Amino acid sequence: MMTRIINIGTLLLLIAAILSGCTKKDLTIEPTVPLSTVDNYFQTEAQAIAGINAVYTPLSAIYNGAAWHIGDIMSDDTDLGGGGGGDGLETAELDNFTVNAFNPIINVLWAQSYYGILRANLVLEKVPAIPVMSETVRARILGEARFLRALYYWHLVRAFGDVPLYTNVITAQESSVIARSPKQQVFNQIITDLKAAETALPVRYSGADLGRATRGAAKGLLANVYLWLGDKTNAALKAKEVIDAATYSLLPNYADNFNLDLENGPESVFEVQYRSGGGQWSDFGAGHKLNTFFAPRAQDIVQSSGYGWNVPTKDFADQYEKTGSSYSTIIDKRRPSSMWIPGDRFGTYTQPAQLVGTPLGLNVRKYFVPITNTLGDNGGWTCALNVPIMRYSEILLIYAEAAGPALGKPFADQVRARAGLAALPNGLTDAQYLAAIYKERRLEFAFEMHRWYDLLRHPDSNYFITVMRAHGKTNVAAKHRYLPIPQGERDKNPNLTQNEGY
Repeated sequence: MMTRIINIGTLLLLIAAILSGCTKKDLTIEPTVPLSTVDNYFQTEAQAIAGINAVYTPLSAIYNGAAWHIGDIMSDDTDLGGGGGGDGLETAELDNFTVNAFNPIINVLWAQSYYGILRANLVLEKVPAIPVMSETVRARILGEARFLRALYYWHLVRAFGDVPLYTNVITAQESSVIARSPKQQVFNQIITDLKAAETALPVRYSGADLGRATRGAAKGLLANVYLWLGDKTNAALKAKEVIDAATYSLLPNYADNFNLDLENGPESVFEVQYRSGGGQWSDFGAGHKLNTFFAPRAQDIVQSSGYGWNVPTKDFADQYEKTGSSYSTIIDKRRPSSMWIPGDRFGTYTQPAQLVGTPLGLNVRKYFVPITNTLGDNGGWTCALNVPIMRYSEILLIYAEAAGPALGKPFADQVRARAGLAALPNGLTDAQYLAAIYKERRLEFAFEMHRWYDLLRHPDSNYFITVMRAHGKTNVAAKHRYLPIPQGERDKNPNLTQNEGY
């Protein structure tokens, strides 16, 4: 009999994940897991599919409640905004680098990642033993579980460094004493899982399976991991494999990547699947809250009014190429679908010159679904628009960076051409070329929660400190390379050491 880390609370979360589903139209989840036990649940192909679907679900909470706080708010791209005063104190801690081990946002990232890992381990342990099912489906499910386990550990190791690593289903007692593993061991496991996933996963899906992990997603994430580790050779190799497979393509119109009607499209390598309805006012609902939180504050152009958080900084806005001094002269075609500027219009609405929390009249527009589209967002933080984790443009820019200017520049130029910009100059030094790629990533993935991690992985280990101090964040220090281990987890497990400086 297998050992389990399942208790009633965890099992209820597993059931909630399966009941809630992942999208409005794709990756549909229907069956439930009995409350009494999971030991005998995985007996049929339908149960195996329900089990793997549940592994995806924690991603929705991570991208609702943690990813943008860390990837955007902690970076030089955005600041808190909101209503000021006591509004969003937990977010302000990340924005101002005063975060401590009691912060609920970091707990969401930790807990939801480990829920995903738990469910992946269950699938990997139970599905091979199901007596009768399609071997093609079995292999695919195991590949999905490997990919998702790698993705959850990828979130953890970048944010916390050394973290508990386990690839089996452990008991509650074992989980209360497990120590942190060195981060290199975690990366090794991520690479092992992704190598297994890339051979097991299909190239593409159709119908109700749209949104599942693909071979390209595994290769793309593996390229990203290698880039993080400074292994440019393997990063370029894996990115080029995705490019040469010709599975993906850049959409002619950048804005279509964030169009509710064009989700899981030609440029999508992997995205978090959301649907409107259910779980209102919760990070753990079926929809996302980004539409409400990022929209211009109290302007009523989105459901639930608009909170005006995650406000673009002047430094970010100034990165766009323009022909004059004002933001209205920006020529980069990515700007209108990424960021509101004063004077932007939508129907009868005009973006004002300033708002509460937004003194320059700048707001994130990337996840905008208008108040009139109640199928896309019926209020209460339940927006149906998917959130990209990786797009084909990132594959191109990973290759461009890893391969260097001689081989890589034409691929960066593809991304720039779509934005209506000229090719990068020839003859750039290595340092100039890296700076150009970093700037391109910053604009191409605006508010897609990458920026903080790009600052961390820069060859100059002090780069994130230099950048953030120039941005006025005087509290930033070397310890902020990693977040504190949540105190609630350390209270349950005395063998969890704390990161230095917290």
